[in-house]
Amino acid sequence: MRRRSALYIANFLVPILFFFCLDLASFLISDSGGEKLSFKVTVLLAVTVMQLILNEILPSSSDRLPLIAVFCIGMFGLMMISLLETILVMYLIDRDSASEENQADKA
Repeated sequence: MRRRSALYIANFLVPILFFFCLDLASFLISDSGGEKLSFKVTVLLAVTVMQLILNEILPSSSDRLPLIAVFCIGMFGLMMISLLETILVMYLIDRDSASEENQADKA
């Protein structure tokens, strides 16, 4: 009995790559609102659901972590770093606008 790799590619790798492209495209969303942060969290949750589905379908083996699982974990890590970067940028923008308001009030 052979394993069909096309099933894993069509059902997991392609959607994970699409989610990663959506995450990269979210950098084009304006920082003025909270839409960017909520969009990134939604994409991250979608990847988490994909990982849960992958965990149920893959056969359990105690020897090594499957390469497809390593790929999904890597994509999840990159998206998490992207989310943390967005949070930092939004914090810095908010802090900058607050300092500008304080300077305007003093003048």
